[in-house]
This record gives sequence, structure tokens and C-alpha cells, in this order.
Amino acid sequence: MKNFLVTAILMTMTFVGFSQSNSYYKVGDTLYYDNNRATYGKTNTLVIVKETNVDKNSSVYKVAKFLLDNAKEEYILDSEFTTNGLQLLKADGNFVSYHKNGNKASEGKTVNGKKDTGIWSYFYESGEKRSEEKMSSETYFSDQIQNLVINFWDEKGNQSVTNGNGFAQFTDDENHLVKGTYKGGLKNGLWTAFSGKQKKYEETYKKGKLSKGTSWNDKGESYEYEEVNTPAYYKKNDRNTVRKYVAKKFNSNTAGVSGDIYVTFLVTKEGLLRNINIIRGLTEAYNAEVERVLTEMKAWVPAKKRGEAYNSTYSLNLRFTE
Repeated sequence: MKNFLVTAILMTMTFVGFSQSNSYYKVGDTLYYDNNRATYGKTNTLVIVKETNVDKNSSVYKVAKFLLDNAKEEYILDSEFTTNGLQLLKADGNFVSYHKNGNKASEGKTVNGKKDTGIWSYFYESGEKRSEEKMSSETYFSDQIQNLVINFWDEKGNQSVTNGNGFAQFTDDENHLVKGTYKGGLKNGLWTAFSGKQKKYEETYKKGKLSKGTSWNDKGESYEYEEVNTPAYYKKNDRNTVRKYVAKKFNSNTAGVSGDIYVTFLVTKEGLLRNINIIRGLTEAYNAEVERVLTEMKAWVPAKKRGEAYNSTYSLNLRFTE
């Protein structure tokens, strides 16, 4: 039996069949992605190469990313950025995202796939500026990064937050009317959200940290929570638990096989595992064994948003070595 290691999707690995050489890619080439990783099959995310040999660096490309709009059955421009390689999309440099109507949604600089510490600007669908924000550590010696709202304008163009202090009211992506106070660039005190006259949630913050929250669904059922978003996990919120389970249950007598299997699956809001999809596999025997082991996994804790469970996609890279 082979020894192998289960690693998170964000690890950078060689994607078989995808070259980094500019002799392979040219302007106009289209690639499909799953969770920002290049894949052979057609997916809901495609990228078009806009420029190669950026800054005379053969591994850096300028790309336009499109997402499938199921309602319109067409791909809509999501963002434009430079990426260090095309196997795994990792924005590095100028980044611009767009609303579905084509207007700019945000712009700023990225470093190694993350927002840089400089100012980022955000815009309403109308094109008017909504806020100026920046990433900053809590203290000089802290690795904890926080997003600070420096300035904020309402949808009529009136500035209500200046130098990190003031009141903000806006309509979020779920069409909820959200309002609350910023202090020192961080949420502070009571924040609420309404859908019409129905309250959707209320949250209490202290220096940007959520101390308690309550949300209500359309049926009026309430949920208590201390984190806005929590990912799905298996028994314990630790990927080592998944690794140990797969290592214990995997059984294959196939010899001389090494490489990676990249797989995604759905964790339902009931905690069930469905829709196993091997994006990149090894042999038929190994692929089938991975599917079998994952199918038998029970006791998943579903992802939650404001205390309410929802269906989510989980991704793993399984590395096999001789």
C-alpha cells in the first residue's frame, strides 16, 4: 500500500498537461478552472489569456476571468488581473473586479494571491464609489490581518465614514439593507440587516470582532452564532481528521503508482457527502478507491453562514508516493 498525504487545495502543484511556457499559451487562449485550478473539463469558470510575457516574465500572464450566469446561460466578466502561472490562478499585481452589469466593483493590488496592504476601492453597481479600505495588522508584531474601512459613501454619494469613523448604511449582495457603526475602521456596536421589514440578522461587534449574532430565515426560525462563516469539516475542524480517515480506509494493491488525485465533492446542509468529482486522477483502480472511501465518510459538519447550514463544495489534493 502506498503512503500518501492529504493536502489543502491551496498548495501549488504541477498540473499534468499544462505548460507554463509562453510557447504553449498565446493571447486569446481559453482555459477552464475549478476552485482556481486549471482542469481539462468545461466548468462554470473560464479564463481568457489577454497578455503573455508580462514584464518580460514568461510565467506571468494578464487574464480575464468569466463566471457562468446560469440564468442567462452565458459567461459574464468577473475580474481582470495578472497571475503568476496558469496552473493555479494567483493574482499578483493590479486587480479589477466587475459587477454583472459590467461596471467596476473593486480595484486594488494583490500579492501572491492575497490583497496587498494598500488602499482598495469598492464601487456600487451604479459606478459610484462605495468605500476605501485597506488590510492592516492589529499591531506591529501581530500576524492577524484586519480589513479597515477608511472612508465610506452612501448610494447617493454622501460620505458618512471619514478616517475610519462614522455610520454606514448600504444594500449588500443579498439585497439586505445593512447598517451599523465603524470605529477606527472596524465594525463596532450593533449591526443589523433587513429584507423589507423583516429583520435578517443582528450582530454585536467590539473592535471588529463579533461577540454574538442572531439570524432569522424566511420562516422566522432563529440561529445563534459567534462566527459569520464556518466551513464544512469532518468530525473535527482539522484537515488532519480527513487525512487520517482516508489513510486508514484506503486499500489498493496497485504497485508503482505515484502522483496526485485532485477531487471535489459536495457536503450537503444535512452533513452528507455527494457529487464526488475527480478533477485529476491516476489509475482507474485508485480513482475508484478514492470514491469508495469518500462515499463511506459520515458525520460531516456542514458549512454555516450566520448559524444556518448550507450546501458547500469541499476540495482535496491526495498525493500518492511509492
